[in-house]
Amino acid sequence: MTRKRLTNGQKLQIVRDCEQRLANNESLRSIARSYGVQGKQIRQWRDKQSLLAATKSTKKSTSSGAKGRLQEYEDEIMTWAFHQREAGVPMTYKHLVVKAGQVWPEFRKLTDGQQYHTVRRLCQRKKFAVRRIIRNSSSSSSSSQTDHPNEIVSEVEGWLAVMRPIVRAPDVQQKFVLNMDHTQMFLSMYPHPSLNLQGERTGNGRRTTDSGSRFTVTCTVSANGDKLKPHLIFKGERNGRIATQELPTNPYREQVALCCQNKAWQDGINMADYVDKVLVPYLQEKANGVPCLLLMINDTSARWTDDVKERLEQIGITPYKIPPGCTCLVHPLAVGIWKPFKDQVRSKWWQWMIDQGADKSTFVSASRELRTKWVCESWEAITQVTIRNAWRKPGFSYFPQEE
Repeated sequence: MTRKRLTNGQKLQIVRDCEQRLANNESLRSIARSYGVQGKQIRQWRDKQSLLAATKSTKKSTSSGAKGRLQEYEDEIMTWAFHQREAGVPMTYKHLVVKAGQVWPEFRKLTDGQQYHTVRRLCQRKKFAVRRIIRNSSSSSSSSQTDHPNEIVSEVEGWLAVMRPIVRAPDVQQKFVLNMDHTQMFLSMYPHPSLNLQGERTGNGRRTTDSGSRFTVTCTVSANGDKLKPHLIFKGERNGRIATQELPTNPYREQVALCCQNKAWQDGINMADYVDKVLVPYLQEKANGVPCLLLMINDTSARWTDDVKERLEQIGITPYKIPPGCTCLVHPLAVGIWKPFKDQVRSKWWQWMIDQGADKSTFVSASRELRTKWVCESWEAITQVTIRNAWRKPGFSYFPQEE
């Protein structure tokens, strides 16, 4: 007979059917044979009906299983976790991993996978699940509506039909086919999902004093896999103390271009700074007459001033704007680079938070020097293969897919 494991709900159903069939003078052996089980098993299930009914019907055993590694410390860990959630502090499995390592040092010797699964099983037993954090606000805001990618396929195909011959022209070198974009990096990268009791649909999350503060990172890549120097914009007066005293002494100032703006936005002046500090040094080896193409988002804001356009023309760059709503399909940085880059930065922030300890009641921001270091290291970790494959998806690059 083939071995099988039934859930507690299935066992209870077999017991109920068995009682009805026994009342109709059927033998226990024939009933057991029809279900593919032994008669002895049905008798055991019949004796344990109350236990089976009290246990979750989807489980396959009434046993609670092996004792968890954290059994001696789980009350202390979960009490701390509940207090953190009551205070509105976002919680993740990583927070509990750090706390477990504090109360039981031997826990740190386990592998990352063992730590994660141990904490995850603890949360399951304590009915602690991941929930989305909500923000209480007196005013409701609606997000901008964007077209679904399937609805803009025809527009994308039309734009690519024009751009591919330009990018693949015989006189165009892939080294000088560039793609640039900027993204916001927040100072406090606390998680939006948080652990919370099962049954509670959402949970409140505490905001820190600088949780909405950010800095802007502008990155540029070429079709042959080159990475240009990142351009960072911090919040501050353009000619204030941060810009004139702190940034010039930043130990990573040679690896990135640094500047300030009142709201840490990319504006016309900083765009001109980006052209002078990032594009000009990269194009120094470009021979006269060699075309240089710059693919960018179709942005009509004030950052594209006449001065910026004139500077691009002076250094021989022809800008091409990507149609709005198409970035997810044809924008190399958005297609395959921003995600791994931001994951790298967040990973470094997490490690920094872990080093501070799990008992912090508030999330603090890292220094500008440390954030610059994270950007430099994360940008360095993006491989040439990743960049080439990001260009390959919209069909701009000659390179085959690489692993």
